[in-house]
Amino acid sequence: FSVAVMTPDGTLVSAASGDADPEGRAMTPDTPVRIASITKTFVAASILRLQEEGAVDLDAPIDGLIWSEHAAILEAEGYDLGAITVRHLLMHASGLNDHFAGDAFKEMVLSEPSRKWTRTDQIKVMVETTDPVGASGKTFAYSDTGYLLLGEIIERRTGEPLGAAVRGLLKFEDIGVSHMWWDAEEAPSATLPGRAHQWLGDIDTFAIDGSVDAFGGGGIVANAVDVARFFAALFGGEIFESDETLAQMTEAPGHPRNSPYRMGLFVGEREGRLTYGHGGFWGTDVFFAPELDVAISGVALNASGIDDLRRMESDLFAEMAARE
Repeated sequence: FSVAVMTPDGTLVSAASGDADPEGRAMTPDTPVRIASITKTFVAASILRLQEEGAVDLDAPIDGLIWSEHAAILEAEGYDLGAITVRHLLMHASGLNDHFAGDAFKEMVLSEPSRKWTRTDQIKVMVETTDPVGASGKTFAYSDTGYLLLGEIIERRTGEPLGAAVRGLLKFEDIGVSHMWWDAEEAPSATLPGRAHQWLGDIDTFAIDGSVDAFGGGGIVANAVDVARFFAALFGGEIFESDETLAQMTEAPGHPRNSPYRMGLFVGEREGRLTYGHGGFWGTDVFFAPELDVAISGVALNASGIDDLRRMESDLFAEMAARE
């Protein structure tokens, strides 16, 4: 495990336990891991930064924003891209199903771990193995495929690869999270610790090619410290040009009734306090509590330990709340 806490005065507290790899290298708070779906918070924030720059309209239909090849694949499956907006994708309210949700994609990945995937491959898996979940704007339905399309929109609007675009839009250098990198796209700095092995039960996923989750639904490699630092910067007003943009992200006007999701963030509570956060498939978790101005992130190197990780995070938060 590793856990990092950013306190209201900007103090970082972190700890780790266990081994980062089968050779016995010690796990540390600085050891990078694939953060999986926590990447969606970064992608959503990047779209909102593009909105601030006038490059994206959240209420624009996506049929003119994604590649025509991908539009044709989705329309052939019955998706009405003229009715699906960028806002719908951000809130998981597009009606798109999820290529990562069923067993078919996971079985393909585990049977051929070295395969290099493309966006097109994953969109085709979604249409070939699932059906639309309903009309856009009506229902919350978590979709990695929807965030894959948001990643495509970022690339097309910026003219840059996704990792480079997100890095610039979210001011990585300015906020001190320059040690993050985009899996299968960017090379890590030679000065960084090697990426940790992450497990699904008894399956070591280290050798799975990073393209499996690199197009917007996931893709970032980072450590617990930098994830906590990013969330503190996001909610501390260091990313957006206007406080109204953060309010838009956290309140998400028009989200489906009873949805737990806003824009790139799950809304919930810990110890009776409002929180915004996200989890990741490989065993990662992060949340920010506005009332206490605290960010807590963590990693369980075996995804089966995610509940234990969240209990540790909640215990830490409870101690901080008690001292308020």
